[in-house]
Amino acid sequence: MDFIAQYFSNLFGNLLPGIRIEGARYLIGTVGVFLITWVLLKPVLKNRLIRKRPPQKLLNRQVRRELKNSFLTILVFIAAYTFVNLSLETLLGARPFKQYSNVNDYPLWMVPLSIVLFTIGLDTWFYWTHRFMHLPKFYKFFHMEHHRSHSPTPFTAYSFSPSEAVLVYLFVPVFWIIVPMHSTAFIASMLIQTSRNALAHCGYEVFPRGWTRIPGLNIFTTVTHHDLHHERSHGNYAFYFTFWDKLMGTEDPDYEARFDAVTKKPATPAPATKPVADLQDA
Repeated sequence: MDFIAQYFSNLFGNLLPGIRIEGARYLIGTVGVFLITWVLLKPVLKNRLIRKRPPQKLLNRQVRRELKNSFLTILVFIAAYTFVNLSLETLLGARPFKQYSNVNDYPLWMVPLSIVLFTIGLDTWFYWTHRFMHLPKFYKFFHMEHHRSHSPTPFTAYSFSPSEAVLVYLFVPVFWIIVPMHSTAFIASMLIQTSRNALAHCGYEVFPRGWTRIPGLNIFTTVTHHDLHHERSHGNYAFYFTFWDKLMGTEDPDYEARFDAVTKKPATPAPATKPVADLQDA
């Protein structure tokens, strides 16, 4: 009973600061990508539209749903953060996080290294939890809400169900327990994550022609890579890198051909397809 009372007390205290911080990051990432790809560069990217979009009325309805879900995701992140912190303090007497704010606590090279390790770790976490959420037994509970955005927009980035939001959040405390991370490095990592997430859902292929065939560059996923996942609802489970999909044989066999078609000028958008009705196993 004391734990519950303390939890809601802490949650109330974290709510407004959390909304400001998480909301600012969300707006910078998603609105920034939206303005760049859908407004400022729209004339330039018109031949890079990967798939035709749904009618404007349906698209507007989808964006409203995505914004509502995104705000709920931010609230879930704050609630999960509060719960994890209080639970660890109650069980261990302190939070075992290696997060620090004094740059002198660790060597300076730890700041960029932690960003790199965070990116690699998040990609691994995302790949395996993503495959898990696509298992038929768990798909509806965790991930189906996200795939309601069959033709994604930058605002699809955080359009999660509460259960998926919790699963996404849990990477952060796990990482902080393992790797020392300066608060500035964490802010930078999360801005990269949000912006990259929004870019992956923008629907325009922004990567240059030939990218998927250039060694060293083709380890990074393109917009087409994730757009194919939304179109077909299976395969291409990774976030930043193509490594896990290639290693586990889950990369869509049409990925390179679709990327080449989209980046060949003049490109014609692939026809919109109906959402996959049947649940797909990973």
